[in-house]
Amino acid sequence: MRAAAKTVLLPAAALALAVALAFLGVGAAVTGMMPPWRDSVGDKNHTEKITGQYLLRQSAAQEDTLLIFGSSELRTTEISTHPANFFAGKRAGFQVDLVGRGSCQSLIHALQIAASGEALRGKKVVLITSPQSYVPEGIAPDLFMANFSCQQYLELLADDSLSGEIKTALSCRVAELMEEYRALPDAAPVDPAIAALAEHTAAPTILSAVRDTILAPYYGFSRWLYSVKDQVSVRQILAEGEDCAASGKLPVIDWELEARAAAVQAEAMTGNNGFGMLDGYYTTYIGSRLERQKDRDKDLSYTRSKEYDDLRLLFAVCREKGVEPLFIHVPLHGEWSDYTGFSSERREEYYQNVRKIAEEYGVAALDLTGYEYEEYFMCDTMHLGWKGWLAVDKALIDYYYSG
Repeated sequence: MRAAAKTVLLPAAALALAVALAFLGVGAAVTGMMPPWRDSVGDKNHTEKITGQYLLRQSAAQEDTLLIFGSSELRTTEISTHPANFFAGKRAGFQVDLVGRGSCQSLIHALQIAASGEALRGKKVVLITSPQSYVPEGIAPDLFMANFSCQQYLELLADDSLSGEIKTALSCRVAELMEEYRALPDAAPVDPAIAALAEHTAAPTILSAVRDTILAPYYGFSRWLYSVKDQVSVRQILAEGEDCAASGKLPVIDWELEARAAAVQAEAMTGNNGFGMLDGYYTTYIGSRLERQKDRDKDLSYTRSKEYDDLRLLFAVCREKGVEPLFIHVPLHGEWSDYTGFSSERREEYYQNVRKIAEEYGVAALDLTGYEYEEYFMCDTMHLGWKGWLAVDKALIDYYYSG
């Protein structure tokens, strides 16, 4: 019996050891040949920044980089005052790094920052959430899964510096949204082990604890494998990047001149409509349908939303990670909102809800909501435009050099 067992187990153990060594060798080779961080990588909101960890940690290690966590507003790089353009060449002595895309709402950023280890501790970061995120149901399950990262979730659960309360709260939302997503008719497969882990962390039972123990090796190997895959996926991005050296003397910025230049560009890019919106946006989403959109939002309300609790969770994660962010409170397009029937009273309810949460957590906020009727402040119905970004640019300089 013993001889038979040795005949089976010893070759199996040898094979397992060989496979492990092979994987470790691949991982070491990948890590050892990674190109360094390049400044130009910060100008692009690469998907790998959202779903991975390597680029974020490399960016955070730079002394002259300011990370901006946002959503769809980050893609408006055709606007000259967009931070990627305004700070090009380290104009003000630092490089910005764009992290986010459409539907990267508070929960996505909370997961990213929670998974960052010690990389962001003591760092300055900027947070932007979009008004349209504050619908009653909060982030939609399909949009959540489009930006959810198993790698980040495994990383944050392995972080002993995070409290059990934060891990439980994040896991409750992950488990809830995964369950809702799997109920959709066209849902893609979800890793059942990750779903089980979220359910166990959110509400542990004896059975789930046993299952979690059995799956522990799988989680450990998956965490390592995701890290290697992350580095492989960003290699080309780093290899093609370029650096830029900041000038020794910072230029004096004439903000009035910048505002006039922004208005000139805005006027040239908004010629086909009376709302000061980008021509292409207006043609695609409004145009011939203008009359049908009159009072369409008369029943719209952002008074109650799961997004508010997700925003609290984001600020709580920042607190535990030692991050003191600058939060950008973005307005809606006042004139357009009036036209569609989303009243100023209901807009103010949303603005005040967000203000109270920022105050509750002691988060510094750039409150831009008083500019909802300012011409060219927005470039469409809800995204910052020429003057809006310029106000952000000025605040970023003040924030970066504060303290």
